[in-house]
Amino acid sequence: MNCCFVAGLFPAVVLIYQLVTWLRSRIRVGDYHKKHVLVTGCDTGFGNLLAKRLDVLGFRVFAACLTSQGAEKLQAESSSHVTTLVLDVTDEKSISAARDFVAARLPEGQGLWGVVNNAGIVGPIGPSEWLSRDGYQTCLAVNLLGLIDVTRTFLPLVRRARGRVVNISSMSGRISVGTPPYCVSYYGVEAFSDCLRREVYRQGVQVCIIEPGGFKTDLLRQDTLFKSHKMSYDATPADIRQHYPELTVEAFGKIITRASAKASRKLHLVVDAYVLALTSRFPPTRQLVGSDVRLFYRLLWNLPTPLTDWILLKLGE
Repeated sequence: MNCCFVAGLFPAVVLIYQLVTWLRSRIRVGDYHKKHVLVTGCDTGFGNLLAKRLDVLGFRVFAACLTSQGAEKLQAESSSHVTTLVLDVTDEKSISAARDFVAARLPEGQGLWGVVNNAGIVGPIGPSEWLSRDGYQTCLAVNLLGLIDVTRTFLPLVRRARGRVVNISSMSGRISVGTPPYCVSYYGVEAFSDCLRREVYRQGVQVCIIEPGGFKTDLLRQDTLFKSHKMSYDATPADIRQHYPELTVEAFGKIITRASAKASRKLHLVVDAYVLALTSRFPPTRQLVGSDVRLFYRLLWNLPTPLTDWILLKLGE
């Protein structure tokens, strides 16, 4: 077979596959008013916006907040289709109580159409050598272990509805950009989601991953990030800090200022991705959200590693 023909055929096949996948993903499931969805991390940010969007669409929403104040505020801003509850994803007893709460309010014989694991934190800021085991555990407890525990606990209810699990990850789960605990936690989410997807495929359960780039949410508040970095800086001995002249308190302040300026304010894009994962009959396995991750970081994680490292180091200067 002619090599030129094969070379031209391959991109054509890829484009056709992408087009068919896109068209299939636009076929909706319907009957939203009969479907119940649990969303974690609804105090603010993506989770809060998603609960409100699903409410407008007619879904029955269990909106889990970390605080009672967050739950009360969201309940006051929503219709009777939304039921708020308090849930700490790092506490197994809290997760078990949430399952009982949800199960008691589902119509007899029905399950959960979706579990959206949206809760997440940035965790401590600083290079690996500055951060303690406790710092890693704090981040992993929410972003990874909490997500795993919520999924395991609610999976029987999702299986009953032949629904789907939707997990928040990050571009930092595909390429290490950001603080180490955050990246480690989302690399773990990617691996767990891949394992789970293959395990429950024949049970009629679908697993979807949302991978946002940089968005201007409470996670990227400059004052919070600066305070976290300064705590790590102050707790690190000077003889170790001297090896990281590019990460002084003043230098980091400039880094987060640049990062904040580049972060997208279009939070609806992530909410749109969540909604597609919940409403599509054939939802995408992964959704990259944001121009930064779709156009730049996606390219970076496919380049040779030394070249990727060089580019990221140059960008950090």
